[in-house]
Amino acid sequence: MHTTLEMNLILQALFICFSLCISGASCFTLTSHRSPHPGVFLAATSDTPWNKDPNTMDRVTEISNGSLAELCDTTKRACFVVRPLIAAFYESLTASSISTKADSSAFTIADGILQYLLANYLFSGKKSNAKLFRAIVGEEECQVNIEQTPYTVNNMIVPPEYTELIDNTKREILLLSQEINTCDLYKNLTIFIDPIDGTKEFICGKGEDCTICIGFANENGQPVAGVVYRPLDLPWAPHLGPTWAVGAKSENYLDSYLDNSPRHRDDLLLTSTGTISPFLVALMQQLSYTRQKSGGAGNKMLMLLEGKGSAYIQDRGLSRWDTCAAQACLEAQGGILCKLTSFLSYSKEEGYTYLESQKNLDFEKGVANINPYNSRLPGQARNRAYDVMDVKVYSNLCGLLALPCHMNTVENKKKILEAAKSASKISAPAYD
Repeated sequence: MHTTLEMNLILQALFICFSLCISGASCFTLTSHRSPHPGVFLAATSDTPWNKDPNTMDRVTEISNGSLAELCDTTKRACFVVRPLIAAFYESLTASSISTKADSSAFTIADGILQYLLANYLFSGKKSNAKLFRAIVGEEECQVNIEQTPYTVNNMIVPPEYTELIDNTKREILLLSQEINTCDLYKNLTIFIDPIDGTKEFICGKGEDCTICIGFANENGQPVAGVVYRPLDLPWAPHLGPTWAVGAKSENYLDSYLDNSPRHRDDLLLTSTGTISPFLVALMQQLSYTRQKSGGAGNKMLMLLEGKGSAYIQDRGLSRWDTCAAQACLEAQGGILCKLTSFLSYSKEEGYTYLESQKNLDFEKGVANINPYNSRLPGQARNRAYDVMDVKVYSNLCGLLALPCHMNTVENKKKILEAAKSASKISAPAYD
């Protein structure tokens, strides 16, 4: 007999296959198929020419027990499990389920519950006292109670109509957690979780810009595997259902299911939907790029892989949980995600450091401007940061440059570097 989890996964697979048949989509071959050999899975990747190395178009990767690929596959399936819960919150979110954090950013009961399910059930759900991972770092600092009714997130009461769905999701996540076994590889990993990257968009009805971002970093703080998963339907392609990118470069592992409709252009700079810095305006002029507004860092990474953007360059603040999974997935696909400061000043592609810490491990004295989002102390004056204790531990203070595989060439990076240096003379990067 199939368990509830297995039946849900089977139904999801049937839905995807049916959708592809009726839509004629060609963006997906197959993912995570059981092989004839015990303990081994097979995964094939998207066949889109611009989101991978053309020399590995038909690459197939084995997923063996205790591997990064297996961990990613289990994590991706957990995203499928929580998808109905996220959709339920999204469709009926009310003011009583939303609050504001100290930095004035938005927070919902969905953020809190989803992070709790991942951190406390999926990655810590075994009955054994053995510690599975080095550390788990989540965006949300909140108190979640989904053990005794009424369920609560901080001081917000979870509407009782969600109780049964939450309980069912808990059970299925716990079943999945049993697949994550103790091993030396996992014990050295730090997990960075952004339960809903793009909370503002989630609240404002732009769910297609929201992603679940789960990144895994090694003992040196380097992203080695990641899952970026869009749980909500794309309005222009609802037949696709959820879309995602998963990868672990060291294991040659790729797994993606993306919206690869023909909108590929080489002159689009992905930016936030709000105001952008004068530096980015000048950079677009130097590159003759057009601005493509979109929400969510994880979503922008998927857009790069989908051919909907040529570059994602940012001189304003993000956080480690925004970029850990994104960097791992991009690198697995042949792209890059690095600090803008190192690229602009030294022509080096240095990534951020992803480790649990008490201070910011990538702080550069006098570079970042303090603002409500990166300041450790509320109400701190908007000055240059000269003391590491002035800024939040996991703030990305050095900007970023992200490129998909087809734009990650020596010639193109030289072009971007020259344009960025010219733009800096007009207006220096904000780093705020």
